[in-house]
Parts: sequence; structure tokens; C-alpha cells
Amino acid sequence: MKRRIAVFVRAYPQISETYVKNEIDALASEYEIEIVAFGAGSYPYRTRRPHLVVTQDNQRNILEYLRKFRPDALHAHYLTHLPQVFNLSQQLQVPFTVRAHSFDILGNSLASYDTRRATAGQASLAEAGQSPLFRGLLCFPFMRERLIGAGLPPSKVIACNPVIDVQRFRNTEPNGGAIMNVGAAVPKKNMGDFIALSQLVADRPFNLYALGYLTPELKDQNRSAGGRITFIEPVDPEDMPAEYKKHAWLVYTASKAESTVGWPMALIEAMASGVGVCMQNIRPDLRDFVGDAGFLFDAPTGIAQRLRVDPSPEERARLRVGRAV
Repeated sequence: MKRRIAVFVRAYPQISETYVKNEIDALASEYEIEIVAFGAGSYPYRTRRPHLVVTQDNQRNILEYLRKFRPDALHAHYLTHLPQVFNLSQQLQVPFTVRAHSFDILGNSLASYDTRRATAGQASLAEAGQSPLFRGLLCFPFMRERLIGAGLPPSKVIACNPVIDVQRFRNTEPNGGAIMNVGAAVPKKNMGDFIALSQLVADRPFNLYALGYLTPELKDQNRSAGGRITFIEPVDPEDMPAEYKKHAWLVYTASKAESTVGWPMALIEAMASGVGVCMQNIRPDLRDFVGDAGFLFDAPTGIAQRLRVDPSPEERARLRVGRAV
């Protein structure tokens, strides 16, 4: 009989959170899972799994349902949901784990968890971390010391890489010649620099897979700059391998001022697809993630010349056997 896990997520299904989808798919191959979302996804995808969405009206019923489901463990995405999951863990007397992402750790986010008890009557990060029901927090390697410093026991802070279905993207066929960028259109993604870059590399098509949020403003900015960018509507996760193959380069922009972009899984997906990757250099730890298979850049002018030429065969070989494992 399979062990049971209740997985708690911020929104489901959400195209911009395929990191969550990848982990759920991996868990579902070995466990019986129940997905509980604290909100409905604003950009759903077609391969969603059965799930529950918490509302004001059904909170008590969902708790009773979970009692009947009898999970062996609770697992949550995003540190922001630690108070809710810790509370449920206590009520159900079931151990819990959490996977952190980026915005919930980087910047000044950790400070809020220390004051949460006083402001919301809920346990702080340190208090939850000392509970015998807390079994561990998964995080990017460069975040580990920061979390320990915030009060979590070192033995329960587990450094690990993003969950990525690399095999789905491996493809040695020739690539197209366009340049792409992907992600939620929010300030931390600094997509204005992608528009600026399109003006510097005039002989390449530029495709921006921008999801919601600031997309209208970016489209206006693009028109004012000459309209070099083609905006692509949201694409289901299962359809993304074919999209990567249309491109020679992925340029992932990020704001150094905010510095809350973590380790984007799009970089590894692109590498596995034979796409050259360039990541904006907002923190030193990104070199550990990109390795020698990609390029870091500070400003569009620093990468424009390289993007005029396709990745060499040697560079493509590094993409496939280096970081895309």
C-alpha cells in the first residue's frame, strides 16, 4: 500500500509554477497524493491533477477530509505557508516538510517570519522549526546558511537543486535561430532589459514568453522601442520542449536591485534542449547553478555581441553533458 502525502501549494494549476508541477509528478509516481491549493491558478494547464481549493466556506470540511485521508506526511511549497501547514500538522498530528523557493527567502522576506507570531498569532519560523513534527525544509544550496541563521535546526535544512524533468527536454536535433526569455512578467524579472537587448541584436527574432502581470506595460514599452519583440501566449508545460527548439539562445533577465530570482529551471530545460543560456548576473551563487555551460551578464551591452552567433558545437556539448543532468 502506498504511503500518503498531502501537498499544499499556493495556486493550482499554475503555468508559472511548473517547478511545483514537476515535484508533484515525481511524488505521484511513488505515493498516493492529495493536492490542496490555497487559491485557484490564474493560468491553468491541461494536465492538472485532481485537487482541492481552500475557500472561506470549505476550510472546516477540508480539514475533516484530510482526517479521513489519513496522510503519513504534509508537504508544502513556499515558506509563506509554513504557519498554515504547521497548524494543520498540529491538528492532525502528522509530520510536515516545506520546500522553499526564491521570493520567500531572498530580500527581506525572512524577517517577517520572526515577527509573524506577534502580528498574526501564529508560530514563528524558529518555533515551528523546533517542533518534533517538523521534519525538514528543502532549499537552494546558497540559502541554507541564511535559514539556519533565522532559527531553523541545521539538521533539518536540506540543500538541493530544483526539481526538473530534464529527460523530457533532451533533444539533439538542430535548433532555430531566435532568442527567447520566459517567466512571469513581474519587476524582479527585469524584462525591460530583454526589450533593450532586442535593439542591439537586430538580425535575430526575439520571443518573450511573458505570463500575465506587467505584460501590457511591456508590450507598450516594446512598441515604443520599435516592436522587435514577439509576445507568446502562455504555453502548457508539455508543449514547452518544442518551443525551446525554435531558439538558439535563452536570455534570462533579472533585477539586481531586487535580487529575488532564485535558480530558474528554464536554464536547465534550455540547456537540455541545446539552447545556449545567458543569465543576468544578480548574485555570485548563480555561477554555481550555470556552471561552465552558460554565460552570466550584467547589462544587455555585455552579451549582445555573443548572441549574434549561434552556440558552437563544443558549447552545445557542454550544455547537454554539463549542467543538464
